[in-house]
Amino acid sequence: MAKPSPTLTEEQRAIAEHPGGHAKIIAVAGSGKTTALLHYVKNRLAGGVAPQRMLVLMYNRSAREDFARRLTALVEGKTPTVQTFHSLGYRLYQRMIGNGHIAPANLTPLPQSTVQLQIWRAIEQCAPPEELEEIRARKQSEVEAAEFFIDYTKTILSGDLSAFQELKLGDEYLYFLKVFRSFEEWRRSQQAVTYADLIYDPAILLSLCPEIAEQYGSHFEDILVDEYQDINAVQHFLLQVVYGKSGNVIAIGDPDQTIYEWRGSKPGYLLRYFDGDFPPSNVYQLSRTFRYGHELSLAANHFIQHNRERADILCISPESGPETTVNLHAGDNESRWLVNHLRRRQKQGGPLSEVAILVRLWSVAAPIELALLAANIPYRSANRKTVLSRRELRPLFWSLNIASGRFAELPAERRRRGLYEWLTAPHIRIPRRVLEPLCASLSRQDGNWGQRLYELVPADLSQPQAKRLKQRAALLQECERWRGTGGELLRRQLGELDYLSGIADDSFTRQQGEERQQTVLAFCQYLDRLRQSPAEVLTHLQELQRQHQEGEQGDADAVLITTMHQAKGLEWDQVIIPALNQHNMPYQPQRDFSTPASLESERRLLYVAMTRARRELLLLTPGIPAKPGEAEEAQRPSLFIEEMQLPLCRTLKSALEQRPQTLQSEVPVTRLGLRYLEALGYSPEVEAPVAPARRPDAGESIRHRKLGHGRVVKWEGERLVILFSDSVTRRFDWERLQPFLI
Repeated sequence: MAKPSPTLTEEQRAIAEHPGGHAKIIAVAGSGKTTALLHYVKNRLAGGVAPQRMLVLMYNRSAREDFARRLTALVEGKTPTVQTFHSLGYRLYQRMIGNGHIAPANLTPLPQSTVQLQIWRAIEQCAPPEELEEIRARKQSEVEAAEFFIDYTKTILSGDLSAFQELKLGDEYLYFLKVFRSFEEWRRSQQAVTYADLIYDPAILLSLCPEIAEQYGSHFEDILVDEYQDINAVQHFLLQVVYGKSGNVIAIGDPDQTIYEWRGSKPGYLLRYFDGDFPPSNVYQLSRTFRYGHELSLAANHFIQHNRERADILCISPESGPETTVNLHAGDNESRWLVNHLRRRQKQGGPLSEVAILVRLWSVAAPIELALLAANIPYRSANRKTVLSRRELRPLFWSLNIASGRFAELPAERRRRGLYEWLTAPHIRIPRRVLEPLCASLSRQDGNWGQRLYELVPADLSQPQAKRLKQRAALLQECERWRGTGGELLRRQLGELDYLSGIADDSFTRQQGEERQQTVLAFCQYLDRLRQSPAEVLTHLQELQRQHQEGEQGDADAVLITTMHQAKGLEWDQVIIPALNQHNMPYQPQRDFSTPASLESERRLLYVAMTRARRELLLLTPGIPAKPGEAEEAQRPSLFIEEMQLPLCRTLKSALEQRPQTLQSEVPVTRLGLRYLEALGYSPEVEAPVAPARRPDAGESIRHRKLGHGRVVKWEGERLVILFSDSVTRRFDWERLQPFLI
């Protein structure tokens, strides 16, 4: 076997020299897991394993391309195939067609536009007739929701009813079951597939026909699966098929970074299910991070330890590693603070491209984007549209165009589309077939649209419908005659139409509704500060858009605004996380079309966001109100901030740098903090309060200072029954046990 590179850490070397058998690797963020896997592959090839007998599965295309490039640079000669699960499914699908085991299909995935069109046709066929008009009012949201339901169903093997129950949908969405079946009938009649079907179709057939499944396994000597915490039930099953009954399966991942529950991922696949289906001969850890320093490692460890469903691993920074600071800013105007902070960074010569602003919800980004636009600070948004292009603002822009006189200068076709958008936001609950002829007639006029609309109100409308249309006509007249500011005009529109409640009602999910509401409010607040006429407002906003587009087209040094989910796998020198209040983090929607949010999943999401930082993590919270108990959720700091133990983390980082014989601290010192110091060879005397230990649940692992690792079997009142690694079961009084826990 080839000797691995001496640059490998002891943990990485153990993986590179893995002697055989299934293995599980728990790897913290930034721990060099790719390097360890590369050297394992190199050693296996040097030991005589044929490249075609090895399979490397990466989670996405960019990771696959990066791994393949680095493997080619490391290994001379032919290298194993590096695939994603979907490319593996594609090849398996081809083989099954060739063997006559599955119906022929065009394996080029359908474009999303075709998928959504067919889903809408299925919705119109399957929705309850009495609900159809309401559903049409939120057409785009309904299509996106049905598409999500179909995709989620294809992450599990147990069918659409199980998916419906897992998502905890209400009875009003039972018709989605019919939509799913209608869409699948159409797809199969077209011999077509979506992206999800590349895995789903083979997996479903093979799960029903074990005798066929046996023909597609046992080919590989080694199967390596990266980011195992992100796989779902269908992918886990497909791995079992490809494995068959021989060879080694090596899974690597971090249960603490499981953030794709809405795609069917669960920490349990790496923590438990892998052990049951591929009993590992070795369980390895990559606990040393190369990305960030002690202060962030300590904060992240303290924070994520509050989750119960996780591995027993401590993330540790190297003694000579990077210096990373964690700073907390409490204030009431985050956008203004961010602008000043970024301006200071520009003056000091710090690149904006190494700054990322990570948000939990896109609504949080709206006031930030507006502030950056106004300050002419270049930024890039991972959202396809800037805040000024969002759909919920378009009707407000039409009001500004009408009041400024610009609407009259537009071609008739644009006026027709604009009037329809304006009339239906929030939805007026009048059929499209009635409104479209009205808008076409109005668009042929150069003005006086409000009066003409009033005259055109159809006589056959119901009384509530006629009242709503006349209300719109009166508001349209006001817009045409407006002499106030643009901000005042939009406030009038919001109040008259109950706009905020209306767009929330038109949204499919509570989160989507809240995001739209917050975007509208941020936009109106921005216009309030401008105090300009509608014409001046439009000129100003167009200039902001122009400057932003020029910056995007050029090589402007720009801040990135993206979501915590989209930040997975990336890193920056400085990470800023705004809006850490009790409303946004943890976010707990009351009614949402997704897997139910949990405190643990929200904690994992923030943990991922925190660990993207290399040099500085900035956490932005509201200023602490005078009477915290009476403040709204959005005005109170997130409960997660306290869990990070930031004052203690700074104290322990300083102690690691100076190494005094006695550690003195005014804040309580946690057992986790002492365990971190011990891992770095530092065990000082402690003169400080000791933080109480958290009571472990049954099934949870613990670590005893003398007896080592154990697992809690059960509680007997205030006594614990613990099974230790020496297979001896012992009982302890909880109070007496605590000083021995580390």
